[in-house]
Amino acid sequence: MRHVTIAEAKEHFDELIALVREGETVVLTDGGQTAIELKATPPVPKKVDIEALKRDLAELRASMPKFTAEELAQYRREGQKG
Repeated sequence: MRHVTIAEAKEHFDELIALVREGETVVLTDGGQTAIELKATPPVPKKVDIEALKRDLAELRASMPKFTAEELAQYRREGQKG
């Protein structure tokens, strides 16, 4: 965290903005007191394409082998024997 006076910030504004973009927090002081804190905002989350996810899930399900309920029950019973 870097502390600079408002007067210094005016002189070196571009440099301070570059530091903030790199993830550093810059505190501007006025008369020795904290006046403003500059820090980068978190990135905006990407929008999720629900329709693409549904298509992917449908493809995955289509590629999986089909089992009857009885086959699944049998596999489960076999797994409990061990």
